[in-house]
Formats: sequence, C-alpha cells, structure tokens
Amino acid sequence: MHVEQMNKTKIIAVLGVMAALSTVLTVLGTVISVNTVFFTAMAAFLVGIVRNRYGTLYGSIFYAVCAALDFLCNPNPFHVLLYLVLAGYLLLSEILYVILPFSKEKKEWIHRAIRFVLFAICYIPLVVFMPQLFLSDKIIRLDWFWPLIIVTGIVAWIVYDIAYGAFKSLFFSRFRKLL
Repeated sequence: MHVEQMNKTKIIAVLGVMAALSTVLTVLGTVISVNTVFFTAMAAFLVGIVRNRYGTLYGSIFYAVCAALDFLCNPNPFHVLLYLVLAGYLLLSEILYVILPFSKEKKEWIHRAIRFVLFAICYIPLVVFMPQLFLSDKIIRLDWFWPLIIVTGIVAWIVYDIAYGAFKSLFFSRFRKLL
C-alpha cells in the first residue's frame, strides 16, 4: 500500500510541474505575441504526453486543470480558446487511438483519418463563425479567402501532427525513466 501511495504522490507531483509548465507556455504565447501558436502548441503537447504515460483519467484531469489555470492566468481569451482546441484535439486523438480495435498497420491509417476528421470538426466552425480570428474584415470579404484559409489550415494541421509525433518520440526517449 505504501509503495502504491508513493507512486500516486510522484504522479501528482509530476503532473503539477507539467501543469505549471503548460501555464507558463500559454502565458508566454500571450506575452511574446509572434510565437502564440508555437507556445500554445507546446503546452497542448503536454496533454497528449500525460494521456500516453498515465492514462485517460489523468490525461483528462490534466486537461481540465491546465484549462482552468490558463483561464485564470492568461489575459487573452483567444489564447485560452486556442489552447482548449489544440489540447482537446490531442486528448481525443490519443483516447481514440487506444480504443481502435485494428491491427497496428491498419490502426495507423484509420487513426490518421480520424485525426483529420477531428481537426475538421475543430477548424471549420472557427473559420465559418469566427473568420476574424484568422484575417482582417477586408480580406474576409474577398472571394479567394475561403479556399486559402482551408488549405492553410490543412497544411498547418499536417505540420502540427508531425511536430506532435516528433515531440512525443523525443520526450519519451529522453524522459521515460523520470516519469
């Protein structure tokens, strides 16, 4: 019993440090405005790492705690929304990967398609209902805006997805023993 309790204590301590790091990253994204997406994406990556290492329950709790901390500490509501979308996407993506009942090769392709659908569910409403988040009102009225913003979003999703995979591999190769 004592060993099990120490493991839970270690997990809570690690998650607390990671939540603080996530909050610092999202606030840095607000302070250094040219790197908003980079810092917010790095903070969101931590949600996927926690879900992979400690399971869905801890990953979901970590997501909720980080969202609350971001809401309390971050003065820009847009950055809070961006964090919620990016981290929520990764959390759902990681949960769905675990429950897919296919072989490893088939699972990878199906999971990639599911991740794209998740991205579309998150991205398209933002483009349709809040296009001013991406560009000014003058550009939004132009005919070429919609195809351009959709293609740009797809390219950004591909880069985000590849970056998360690389970050996850690097993180677990360096810190597996510490966690």
